[in-house]
Amino acid sequence: MKIRRFLHYSGLTIPFLLLLISGTPTAIFGQDQADSLSVMLEPLTVEATHSSVTLDRASISVTAHRRDLTDLAARRASTLDEITFTLPGIWISNRENHALGERMTVRGMGWRSQFGVRGIQVVLDDIPLTVADGQTIMNMVDPAMVTSMELLRGPSATFWGNSSGGVLYMRTRMQPDAPALMLRSYAGSFGTMKHEVRWQQQFREVRFGSWGSYYQTDGFRDHSRARLIRSGISAGFDLGDRSTADLRLIYSGMPEAQHPGSLNKEDAKSNPANAWPPFVDSQAGKTFHQLMLSGAFYSNFDSGLMTTSLHGIYRDLENPLLPAVGYIEVDRFAGGGRITYDFDNLPFDLQTGTDFRWQRDDRSQRENINGSPGGDYSIRQLDNVSSYALFAKAVFDIGDFSINAGLRGDRMVFRSDSIDVATDRVMEADDERRVFTALSPSIGISYHLSNARIYANFSTSFESPTTTEFKNRPGGGTGFNPNLDPERTVGGEMGVRGLLESYNLEYDLTLYMIGVNDLIVPFEEVDGGPTLFRNEGSTFHRGAEAHLRLLPLQRVHLEFAYSWTDARFQDGQFEGNKIPGVAPHRLGATVSLHLGHHTLGTDFELVSTYYTDSANSSVNNSYQLVNARWSYNGLRFDGWNLNPFVSFYNLMDTRYNTSVAINAFGGRYYEPGSSRSFQAGISLQLN
Repeated sequence: MKIRRFLHYSGLTIPFLLLLISGTPTAIFGQDQADSLSVMLEPLTVEATHSSVTLDRASISVTAHRRDLTDLAARRASTLDEITFTLPGIWISNRENHALGERMTVRGMGWRSQFGVRGIQVVLDDIPLTVADGQTIMNMVDPAMVTSMELLRGPSATFWGNSSGGVLYMRTRMQPDAPALMLRSYAGSFGTMKHEVRWQQQFREVRFGSWGSYYQTDGFRDHSRARLIRSGISAGFDLGDRSTADLRLIYSGMPEAQHPGSLNKEDAKSNPANAWPPFVDSQAGKTFHQLMLSGAFYSNFDSGLMTTSLHGIYRDLENPLLPAVGYIEVDRFAGGGRITYDFDNLPFDLQTGTDFRWQRDDRSQRENINGSPGGDYSIRQLDNVSSYALFAKAVFDIGDFSINAGLRGDRMVFRSDSIDVATDRVMEADDERRVFTALSPSIGISYHLSNARIYANFSTSFESPTTTEFKNRPGGGTGFNPNLDPERTVGGEMGVRGLLESYNLEYDLTLYMIGVNDLIVPFEEVDGGPTLFRNEGSTFHRGAEAHLRLLPLQRVHLEFAYSWTDARFQDGQFEGNKIPGVAPHRLGATVSLHLGHHTLGTDFELVSTYYTDSANSSVNNSYQLVNARWSYNGLRFDGWNLNPFVSFYNLMDTRYNTSVAINAFGGRYYEPGSSRSFQAGISLQLN
């Protein structure tokens, strides 16, 4: 396929061609950014809220995290769990299965996802990875390139609309004093190898940046080999005295990703490296290529700031699965836009705006014949999703109090039309149309103390079924399931965040409650068959979160996060049961020690026992993981730095299951995690 070949080679070559064109980098190389609390407590704009509110005024639970140059150079960061495990509230399970991707929950929201991410908005470099129907494909993100993150931990539909049980906002932009060019390579256990490049430069008035990476692994388990190619380009420039523009292009390609499937409890314990034989026999896996393009334009007027953004996505997916499911192909075009106006001359902060998103999936399903598509179609349809929204948000300062209020209205339209295989003609069906509306208010209040802020808020969100969940209808057939409706969520929280200067301690403590109605529940009718969905009752989530950053000594940095989540079914068939796939207790901690030119680091993660099915008949046992790494930054020469590093993972060789397939048929819930492993590499930084 020509488009596939073009995407593959453009993803590999674009960043490297830019490096050749740029000539000798001229940016000044700065020393490694210090892990200082003052950096974190600067008045940061909370970009994850799509507004101008700063972190010190926000009446919501939000965590900001920046990675310093030492971490960027020495931490492997091949999956997102490696850079998020010390953030409270969020849990990313590395399934070690690139065909499915990581599994993500925020306070238990998103638990039902069998692949990709549900119920949580994910944004990379201002481009929403979450499309109109609520699906998020995480393979677009190269965690090693992420330089900063913001996490909104509560319902956030006022800011983002559909599927906003939480928001993870990531950037790949380097600090201005960072090296102009960074190269890194490493290799290690399970045939794993990765090469990375990152570059930034300013030519006259244009600020350029690019990054690219190639990753391959044989995987710990059989039939889990994968290759990924990812790259990004950005350019920022002024359009006169009062306007600026930013353009971004991101490519991601996965030419190969084998799917080992999940195992039953006995096999996961005795033969964790095995794949489930039917998945091997059917050559189950996934390949895709995806392009994302965005533009943002900022215009200053006497009365305020207008921001206009547009983005577009193309995705080409092939997904061979078991014979009972077939060979799935999807060509997706998606995108959206947003216009906001932030008023400057009012006695309070006010933002008004509108946004829209659209999605068009050309979906087909045929017989899977040894990893290749057969000739007969079981499904051939065109799915269209569009959403439109109006919103307004305001912040009022009254003495030491800040009041945040917002209101958003959304309208979503789903439409599915069959395609005649013989003529390739769209057969429009009036009855295959679903329309949803939602009104999402939020209100919060915060009180400023000398070195702390106390806050509380009430917020809402909703989550529509995705097109995949809609089309997998009981009894089969084409079109959308007419009996499946969106989830509705209401949440409240209160907390305090601040700084104890005498102890060099930054802290964030939060209590929350969340109620979800019209719950969307996954289930299987037959072994190896498609995952189906139905609305069933409601759930109630409550919990507590703690996040600490501590500098007890100048050369020591400690970070600690603890999350307690009690999430249960409120009614329906499983009333009183705990929600599967949600660990009640999670703890993440990291310690970094700087000794001259040497940096030693260790990570610790604890996950408690949790249920694997809605009936609470089976559990995934608790586990603790210890990782360690060493890096050396003493090889400094005129204009460049050389940093060797070594990383060890699962240092104690713990036998554990990194994730589960919730409610899987036949008790095949378990996805084993890898044994002890290591990687060694080197990072080169040029000024």
